[in-house]
Amino acid sequence: MKRIALLGFLILIVGRVENSQAQTHEEGVPYQMELITNQMVDQLNDIPANIRRVAVYKMNYNAMRFTMQEVEFIRGEIESSLRTYAGLTVLSPPELEPNDKMKIFGSDSTLQILNIQGRSLADVSPDFLSEITTKYGVNGLIEVGLQRRNPDGLILSIRMMNPSSREIVWSKSFIANPFEVVEKVDKGNTFILSFGAGSMQTDSKFRADTSFANQDTSISNPVLNYGANFTYRQPLNKENSAYLGFTGGIDILRSTRDEDFNLMLLQLGVTYYQALTTEKNEDIDDYRMMVFLNTNVKFPISSTKGELFTAKPGIMFNMSKNLGLSFYTSLILSGEELTLSNNDRITYNKVGYGVHAVVRF
Repeated sequence: MKRIALLGFLILIVGRVENSQAQTHEEGVPYQMELITNQMVDQLNDIPANIRRVAVYKMNYNAMRFTMQEVEFIRGEIESSLRTYAGLTVLSPPELEPNDKMKIFGSDSTLQILNIQGRSLADVSPDFLSEITTKYGVNGLIEVGLQRRNPDGLILSIRMMNPSSREIVWSKSFIANPFEVVEKVDKGNTFILSFGAGSMQTDSKFRADTSFANQDTSISNPVLNYGANFTYRQPLNKENSAYLGFTGGIDILRSTRDEDFNLMLLQLGVTYYQALTTEKNEDIDDYRMMVFLNTNVKFPISSTKGELFTAKPGIMFNMSKNLGLSFYTSLILSGEELTLSNNDRITYNKVGYGVHAVVRF
Protein backbone atom coordinates (compact mmCIF):
# COMPACT_ATOMS: atom_id res chain seq x y z
CA MET A 1 0.00 0.00 0.00
CA LYS A 2 2.87 2.32 0.84
CA ARG A 3 4.52 1.53 -2.48
CA ILE A 4 1.34 2.45 -4.36
CA ALA A 5 1.07 5.74 -2.48
CA LEU A 6 4.74 6.51 -3.12
CA LEU A 7 4.34 5.70 -6.83
CA GLY A 8 1.33 7.98 -7.09
CA PHE A 9 3.21 10.78 -5.37
CA LEU A 10 6.16 10.42 -7.77
CA ILE A 11 3.83 10.46 -10.80
CA LEU A 12 2.24 13.66 -9.48
CA ILE A 13 5.62 15.33 -8.96
CA VAL A 14 6.89 14.28 -12.40
CA GLY A 15 3.68 15.49 -14.02
CA ARG A 16 4.00 18.90 -12.40
CA VAL A 17 7.65 19.18 -13.44
CA GLU A 18 6.85 18.23 -17.03
CA ASN A 19 3.95 20.67 -17.06
CA SER A 20 6.16 23.51 -15.84
CA GLN A 21 8.82 22.66 -18.41
CA ALA A 22 6.27 22.58 -21.23
CA GLN A 23 5.00 26.04 -20.28
CA THR A 24 5.84 28.67 -22.87
CA HIS A 25 7.01 32.19 -22.12
CA GLU A 26 3.53 33.59 -22.85
CA GLU A 27 1.99 31.10 -20.42
CA GLY A 28 4.40 31.88 -17.58
CA VAL A 29 3.30 33.85 -14.53
CA PRO A 30 5.87 36.69 -14.99
CA TYR A 31 4.70 37.44 -18.52
CA GLN A 32 1.00 37.19 -17.69
CA MET A 33 1.46 39.25 -14.54
CA GLU A 34 3.10 41.92 -16.70
CA LEU A 35 -0.02 42.00 -18.86
CA ILE A 36 -2.19 42.42 -15.78
CA THR A 37 0.10 45.12 -14.35
CA ASN A 38 -0.33 47.11 -17.56
CA GLN A 39 -4.08 46.96 -17.04
CA MET A 40 -3.75 48.17 -13.46
CA VAL A 41 -2.37 51.51 -14.62
CA ASP A 42 -5.87 52.70 -15.53
CA GLN A 43 -7.85 50.59 -13.07
CA LEU A 44 -6.40 51.66 -9.70
CA ASN A 45 -7.51 55.29 -9.88
CA ASP A 46 -10.92 54.84 -8.27
CA ILE A 47 -9.87 53.46 -4.87
CA PRO A 48 -11.73 55.43 -2.15
CA ALA A 49 -9.78 58.47 -0.97
CA ASN A 50 -10.07 57.48 2.70
CA ILE A 51 -8.20 54.23 2.06
CA ARG A 52 -4.49 55.01 2.29
CA ARG A 53 -2.89 52.24 4.39
CA VAL A 54 -3.58 48.72 3.20
CA ALA A 55 -2.36 45.19 3.78
CA VAL A 56 -2.84 41.89 1.94
CA TYR A 57 -4.36 39.49 4.46
CA LYS A 58 -5.60 36.62 2.28
CA MET A 59 -4.43 34.84 -0.89
CA ASN A 60 -7.00 32.39 -2.27
CA TYR A 61 -5.56 29.86 -4.73
CA ASN A 62 -5.36 26.16 -5.54
CA ALA A 63 -2.05 24.77 -4.33
CA MET A 64 -2.14 22.28 -7.23
CA ARG A 65 -2.19 25.12 -9.78
CA PHE A 66 0.28 27.56 -8.22
CA THR A 67 3.60 27.15 -6.48
CA MET A 68 4.54 29.19 -3.41
CA GLN A 69 7.14 31.04 -5.48
CA GLU A 70 4.48 32.05 -8.02
CA VAL A 71 2.10 33.22 -5.29
CA GLU A 72 4.79 35.33 -3.63
CA PHE A 73 5.78 36.83 -6.97
CA ILE A 74 2.15 37.76 -7.76
CA ARG A 75 1.69 39.25 -4.31
CA GLY A 76 4.83 41.36 -4.70
CA GLU A 77 3.67 42.67 -8.08
CA ILE A 78 0.27 43.59 -6.65
CA GLU A 79 1.80 45.46 -3.73
CA SER A 80 4.20 47.28 -6.04
CA SER A 81 1.34 48.32 -8.34
CA LEU A 82 -0.70 49.61 -5.41
CA ARG A 83 2.21 51.76 -4.32
CA THR A 84 3.10 53.00 -7.82
CA TYR A 85 -0.28 53.53 -9.47
CA ALA A 86 -2.60 54.18 -6.51
CA GLY A 87 -0.18 55.94 -4.15
CA LEU A 88 -1.09 53.64 -1.24
CA THR A 89 1.03 52.69 1.73
CA VAL A 90 1.27 48.90 1.70
CA LEU A 91 2.05 47.25 5.01
CA SER A 92 3.17 43.70 5.71
CA PRO A 93 2.40 42.95 9.39
CA PRO A 94 4.01 39.65 10.40
CA GLU A 95 0.75 38.60 12.01
CA LEU A 96 -0.89 38.62 8.57
CA GLU A 97 1.71 36.42 6.90
CA PRO A 98 0.23 33.06 5.76
CA ASN A 99 1.62 29.81 7.11
CA ASP A 100 1.14 26.09 6.62
CA LYS A 101 0.66 25.12 10.22
CA MET A 102 -2.26 23.74 12.15
CA LYS A 103 -3.48 25.65 15.19
CA ILE A 104 -5.09 24.12 18.27
CA PHE A 105 -7.43 26.24 20.33
CA GLY A 106 -8.82 24.93 23.60
CA SER A 107 -10.60 25.84 26.78
CA ASP A 108 -11.84 23.97 29.81
CA SER A 109 -14.77 22.60 27.84
CA THR A 110 -13.78 22.66 24.15
CA LEU A 111 -10.88 21.75 21.93
CA GLN A 112 -10.65 23.07 18.34
CA ILE A 113 -8.11 22.20 15.64
CA LEU A 114 -7.89 24.60 12.70
CA ASN A 115 -6.13 23.92 9.42
CA ILE A 116 -5.02 27.39 8.25
CA GLN A 117 -2.83 26.29 5.37
CA GLY A 118 -2.03 29.33 3.25
CA ARG A 119 -3.80 31.65 5.68
CA SER A 120 -2.80 33.74 8.66
CA LEU A 121 -4.08 33.32 12.19
CA ALA A 122 -5.68 36.76 11.99
CA ASP A 123 -7.64 35.60 8.94
CA VAL A 124 -9.43 32.90 10.92
CA SER A 125 -9.89 35.02 14.01
CA PRO A 126 -12.01 38.17 13.43
CA ASP A 127 -11.12 39.61 16.82
CA PHE A 128 -7.42 39.13 16.25
CA LEU A 129 -7.76 40.65 12.77
CA SER A 130 -9.38 43.80 14.20
CA GLU A 131 -6.65 44.00 16.82
CA ILE A 132 -3.91 43.81 14.18
CA THR A 133 -5.47 46.43 11.89
CA THR A 134 -5.88 48.82 14.81
CA LYS A 135 -2.30 48.23 15.93
CA TYR A 136 -0.85 49.11 12.49
CA GLY A 137 -3.42 51.69 11.45
CA VAL A 138 -4.62 49.64 8.45
CA ASN A 139 -7.80 51.02 6.88
CA GLY A 140 -7.99 48.63 3.95
CA LEU A 141 -7.64 44.84 3.96
CA ILE A 142 -6.99 43.18 0.60
CA GLU A 143 -8.10 39.70 -0.41
CA VAL A 144 -6.59 38.28 -3.60
CA GLY A 145 -8.03 35.41 -5.65
CA LEU A 146 -5.92 33.52 -8.18
CA GLN A 147 -7.09 31.29 -11.02
CA ARG A 148 -5.52 29.87 -14.15
CA ARG A 149 -7.48 28.61 -17.13
CA ASN A 150 -7.33 28.49 -20.91
CA PRO A 151 -7.47 30.63 -22.93
CA ASP A 152 -7.70 33.45 -20.36
CA GLY A 153 -4.44 32.56 -18.65
CA LEU A 154 -3.92 34.14 -15.23
CA ILE A 155 -7.07 35.56 -13.63
CA LEU A 156 -6.63 37.92 -10.73
CA SER A 157 -9.37 39.28 -8.48
CA ILE A 158 -8.74 41.91 -5.80
CA ARG A 159 -11.23 42.85 -3.09
CA MET A 160 -10.63 45.60 -0.55
CA MET A 161 -12.49 45.47 2.77
CA ASN A 162 -13.02 48.03 5.50
CA PRO A 163 -11.52 46.42 8.65
CA SER A 164 -14.14 47.91 10.95
CA SER A 165 -17.38 47.39 9.04
CA ARG A 166 -16.22 44.39 6.95
CA GLU A 167 -17.74 46.24 3.95
CA ILE A 168 -16.26 45.61 0.51
CA VAL A 169 -15.29 49.12 -0.59
CA TRP A 170 -13.44 48.29 -3.82
CA SER A 171 -13.23 45.32 -6.16
CA LYS A 172 -11.56 44.62 -9.50
CA SER A 173 -10.83 41.61 -11.70
CA PHE A 174 -8.04 41.27 -14.23
CA ILE A 175 -7.51 38.72 -17.00
CA ALA A 176 -4.11 38.28 -18.62
CA ASN A 177 -5.59 37.36 -21.99
CA PRO A 178 -9.04 38.99 -22.05
CA PHE A 179 -11.42 38.01 -24.78
CA GLU A 180 -11.61 40.98 -27.07
CA VAL A 181 -15.02 41.70 -28.48
CA VAL A 182 -14.36 42.62 -32.07
CA GLU A 183 -16.87 45.12 -33.23
CA LYS A 184 -18.37 44.06 -36.48
CA VAL A 185 -17.66 46.71 -39.04
CA ASP A 186 -20.16 47.16 -41.81
CA LYS A 187 -17.97 47.00 -44.90
CA GLY A 188 -20.92 47.92 -47.02
CA ASN A 189 -20.72 44.98 -49.42
CA THR A 190 -24.19 44.69 -50.88
CA PHE A 191 -26.11 42.42 -53.23
CA ILE A 192 -28.85 44.10 -55.24
CA LEU A 193 -31.66 42.52 -57.21
CA SER A 194 -33.55 44.89 -59.50
CA PHE A 195 -36.38 44.12 -61.87
CA GLY A 196 -38.86 46.16 -63.84
CA ALA A 197 -39.82 47.47 -67.26
CA GLY A 198 -38.85 50.18 -69.70
CA SER A 199 -39.57 51.34 -73.21
CA MET A 200 -37.58 51.97 -76.36
CA GLN A 201 -38.30 52.17 -80.09
CA THR A 202 -36.98 50.80 -83.35
CA ASP A 203 -35.99 53.33 -85.96
CA SER A 204 -36.13 51.02 -88.98
CA LYS A 205 -36.18 47.48 -90.25
CA PHE A 206 -34.20 46.41 -93.29
CA ARG A 207 -35.80 43.57 -95.26
CA ALA A 208 -33.38 40.96 -96.51
CA ASP A 209 -35.91 39.84 -99.17
CA THR A 210 -34.97 41.81 -102.36
CA SER A 211 -38.47 41.41 -103.82
CA PHE A 212 -39.54 44.42 -101.75
CA ALA A 213 -39.23 47.72 -103.54
CA ASN A 214 -38.42 49.59 -100.39
CA GLN A 215 -35.65 47.77 -98.64
CA ASP A 216 -35.18 50.36 -95.87
CA THR A 217 -38.48 50.99 -94.15
CA SER A 218 -39.11 53.43 -91.31
CA ILE A 219 -41.08 51.58 -88.67
CA SER A 220 -40.95 53.49 -85.35
CA ASN A 221 -42.15 50.40 -83.53
CA PRO A 222 -42.59 50.74 -79.73
CA VAL A 223 -40.69 48.05 -77.79
CA LEU A 224 -41.16 47.11 -74.14
CA ASN A 225 -38.00 46.18 -72.25
CA TYR A 226 -38.54 43.80 -69.31
CA GLY A 227 -35.37 43.27 -67.29
CA ALA A 228 -33.93 41.66 -64.17
CA ASN A 229 -30.42 42.46 -62.94
CA PHE A 230 -28.25 41.12 -60.14
CA THR A 231 -25.48 43.40 -58.82
CA TYR A 232 -22.66 42.94 -56.34
CA ARG A 233 -21.23 46.26 -55.17
CA GLN A 234 -18.33 47.19 -52.88
CA PRO A 235 -17.76 50.55 -51.14
CA LEU A 236 -15.01 52.90 -52.24
CA ASN A 237 -14.82 54.85 -48.95
CA LYS A 238 -15.42 54.39 -45.21
CA GLU A 239 -18.71 56.29 -45.29
CA ASN A 240 -20.14 53.80 -47.82
CA SER A 241 -21.34 56.73 -49.91
CA ALA A 242 -19.70 55.53 -53.13
CA TYR A 243 -19.73 52.03 -54.60
CA LEU A 244 -18.38 50.13 -57.55
CA GLY A 245 -20.25 47.01 -58.60
CA PHE A 246 -20.49 44.26 -61.18
CA THR A 247 -23.83 43.43 -62.71
CA GLY A 248 -25.40 40.75 -64.84
CA GLY A 249 -28.93 40.13 -66.01
CA ILE A 250 -31.46 39.45 -68.72
CA ASP A 251 -33.45 41.87 -70.87
CA ILE A 252 -36.53 40.77 -72.81
CA LEU A 253 -37.50 43.03 -75.71
CA ARG A 254 -41.13 42.62 -76.79
CA SER A 255 -42.48 44.55 -79.74
CA THR A 256 -46.02 45.88 -79.50
CA ARG A 257 -46.63 45.42 -83.28
CA ASP A 258 -44.22 42.94 -84.84
CA GLU A 259 -43.45 39.54 -83.29
CA ASP A 260 -40.15 39.40 -85.18
CA PHE A 261 -38.84 42.04 -82.82
CA ASN A 262 -39.12 39.88 -79.69
CA LEU A 263 -35.65 39.17 -78.35
CA MET A 264 -33.94 37.97 -75.16
CA LEU A 265 -30.61 39.64 -74.36
CA LEU A 266 -27.96 38.69 -71.80
CA GLN A 267 -26.18 41.67 -70.25
CA LEU A 268 -22.89 42.05 -68.34
CA GLY A 269 -21.42 45.28 -67.03
CA VAL A 270 -20.17 47.51 -64.22
CA THR A 271 -22.06 50.04 -62.11
CA TYR A 272 -20.98 53.06 -60.09
CA TYR A 273 -23.13 54.45 -57.25
CA GLN A 274 -22.79 57.82 -55.51
CA ALA A 275 -24.87 59.13 -52.61
CA LEU A 276 -26.50 62.52 -53.08
CA THR A 277 -27.20 63.23 -49.40
CA THR A 278 -24.40 63.94 -46.92
CA GLU A 279 -25.61 61.75 -44.04
CA LYS A 280 -27.09 58.29 -43.74
CA ASN A 281 -30.67 57.85 -42.66
CA GLU A 282 -30.73 56.03 -39.32
CA ASP A 283 -33.98 54.21 -40.06
CA ILE A 284 -32.62 52.44 -43.13
CA ASP A 285 -28.88 52.63 -42.31
CA ASP A 286 -28.22 53.95 -45.80
CA TYR A 287 -28.46 57.07 -47.93
CA ARG A 288 -31.92 58.01 -49.17
CA MET A 289 -30.90 58.98 -52.70
CA MET A 290 -28.08 57.71 -54.88
CA VAL A 291 -27.23 58.30 -58.53
CA PHE A 292 -25.76 55.50 -60.57
CA LEU A 293 -24.19 54.85 -63.93
CA ASN A 294 -24.30 51.39 -65.44
CA THR A 295 -22.33 50.50 -68.57
CA ASN A 296 -22.85 47.09 -70.12
CA VAL A 297 -22.83 44.99 -73.22
CA LYS A 298 -25.94 43.11 -74.32
CA PHE A 299 -25.98 40.21 -76.75
CA PRO A 300 -28.86 37.98 -77.89
CA ILE A 301 -29.48 34.48 -76.53
CA SER A 302 -30.56 33.16 -79.91
CA SER A 303 -29.48 33.01 -83.55
CA THR A 304 -29.78 36.80 -83.71
CA LYS A 305 -26.41 38.45 -84.26
CA GLY A 306 -25.00 41.68 -82.89
CA GLU A 307 -24.26 43.40 -79.59
CA LEU A 308 -25.61 46.51 -77.93
CA PHE A 309 -23.19 48.66 -75.90
CA THR A 310 -25.24 50.82 -73.55
CA ALA A 311 -24.89 53.34 -70.73
CA LYS A 312 -27.66 53.62 -68.18
CA PRO A 313 -27.59 56.71 -65.90
CA GLY A 314 -30.27 56.90 -63.24
CA ILE A 315 -31.31 57.71 -59.69
CA MET A 316 -32.19 55.29 -56.91
CA PHE A 317 -34.45 55.99 -53.91
CA ASN A 318 -33.90 53.77 -50.85
CA MET A 319 -37.32 53.66 -49.24
CA SER A 320 -36.48 51.12 -46.51
CA LYS A 321 -33.54 49.03 -45.35
CA ASN A 322 -34.09 46.50 -48.14
CA LEU A 323 -36.42 48.08 -50.69
CA GLY A 324 -35.97 50.87 -53.18
CA LEU A 325 -36.98 52.24 -56.54
CA SER A 326 -34.80 53.36 -59.46
CA PHE A 327 -35.46 55.40 -62.59
CA TYR A 328 -33.06 55.30 -65.50
CA THR A 329 -32.37 56.42 -69.05
CA SER A 330 -30.86 53.88 -71.43
CA LEU A 331 -28.43 55.20 -74.04
CA ILE A 332 -27.15 52.94 -76.83
CA LEU A 333 -23.54 53.92 -77.41
CA SER A 334 -22.89 51.61 -80.37
CA GLY A 335 -24.12 48.42 -82.00
CA GLU A 336 -27.74 49.47 -82.13
CA GLU A 337 -28.38 47.21 -85.13
CA LEU A 338 -29.18 43.50 -84.71
CA THR A 339 -29.47 40.88 -87.43
CA LEU A 340 -32.33 38.38 -87.11
CA SER A 341 -32.20 34.72 -88.12
CA ASN A 342 -33.86 35.57 -91.49
CA ASN A 343 -31.16 38.21 -92.08
CA ASP A 344 -33.56 41.10 -91.49
CA ARG A 345 -31.80 43.91 -89.64
CA ILE A 346 -33.36 45.99 -86.89
CA THR A 347 -32.05 49.38 -85.81
CA TYR A 348 -33.09 50.57 -82.34
CA ASN A 349 -33.51 54.11 -81.12
CA LYS A 350 -30.51 55.26 -79.08
CA VAL A 351 -32.61 56.50 -76.13
CA GLY A 352 -34.92 54.56 -73.82
CA TYR A 353 -36.43 54.92 -70.34
CA GLY A 354 -37.44 52.62 -67.53
CA VAL A 355 -38.18 52.01 -63.85
CA HIS A 356 -36.98 49.14 -61.62
CA ALA A 357 -37.87 47.89 -58.18
CA VAL A 358 -34.76 47.34 -56.04
CA VAL A 359 -34.17 44.72 -53.36
CA ARG A 360 -30.98 45.06 -51.25
CA PHE A 361 -29.68 42.23 -49.07
